[in-house]
Amino acid sequence: MVTLALDTNVFIDLLRGRRASVRQRHAEAILGTRPLVTSLVVFHELHFGIAASPNSVAEADAVAIVLRGVSIEPLTEQDMIRAAEVRARLRRTGRPIGGYDGLIAGQALERGWTLVTSNVREFDRVEGLALENWGE
Repeated sequence: MVTLALDTNVFIDLLRGRRASVRQRHAEAILGTRPLVTSLVVFHELHFGIAASPNSVAEADAVAIVLRGVSIEPLTEQDMIRAAEVRARLRRTGRPIGGYDGLIAGQALERGWTLVTSNVREFDRVEGLALENWGE
C-alpha cells in the first residue's frame, strides 16, 4: 500500500482555501485507504508559521484541523543519512535543494513514501522519489 507524505505547501493550500484540486484530493485521501503522513520537518514549518502569525491562536486551531488523520513521522538516523546523500548529489550536479526540502525528500525516499506536493519543480530532480501533484 502506498503511503502519501504531505508536503508543507499542501497544508498551506488547505489552510488558505486555495486550489480546489488540493481540497478535493485531500478529502478523497482522508476517506480512502492510503495512509497519510507528514515529516516532522513539515510540522516544524507549519508551527513556524503559527509562531510568526499575528493570529497564532486561530492559526494553531486551523493547523490542528488539517493535521487530523495525518501521522507526524520523526526523522531516523537512516532518514538523515539519505537526506544528506540527496543534498550532496544535487549540489554536485549544480542543482542544490534547500535544507528542509532535502530532509523531506530524503525521509520520503528512505521510507518508500510518495511525496504529495505542489512544488514538483523542487522535488522532481530527486532521483527515485515518487511524486503526486495535487495542485494540478
